[in-house]
Amino acid sequence: MHLEAERRAACCELVADVAHSAGEVRLKLTGTSMLPAMWPGDEVTVQRCSLTNLQPGQVVLFRSNGSLVAHRIIHASADGLITRGDSVPQRDPTVDASAIVGCVVHVVRNHRSIDIKPNWRHRTLAALLRRSHLCLRLTLRLSRITGTNLPAFAPPEAA
Repeated sequence: MHLEAERRAACCELVADVAHSAGEVRLKLTGTSMLPAMWPGDEVTVQRCSLTNLQPGQVVLFRSNGSLVAHRIIHASADGLITRGDSVPQRDPTVDASAIVGCVVHVVRNHRSIDIKPNWRHRTLAALLRRSHLCLRLTLRLSRITGTNLPAFAPPEAA
């Protein structure tokens, strides 16, 4: 297991280096902490950014305990960022500027661009998922069964 942790940490550093040198990096998400805005399998584009340019409501990618985490900014200050996953009840520890890889600027799901700015439906479902692990599991199961995400959060069909 120690080898796996080292491999993950090395991958995190590689992603951070690519974002820093090339200006952006694309990744496929695996976690569920940002439901309903972002789903496992979504592809995100992350651009490097500085702490001074970040605002509450934006989603950032940062390094934490040898992993990469994409969470929404709750509060930004000169000391760092307070972040939280949309479907996670607790806030993250303060994110130091040196841990920030970049800001999520684009999300693609099923070859379509997704808007991750929270609207009232997003905030309502996120609050429900934060408070009920059962609802989170049912949402993920329904998504797997139907092969789609919740219709309320799917992008509009092209006319």
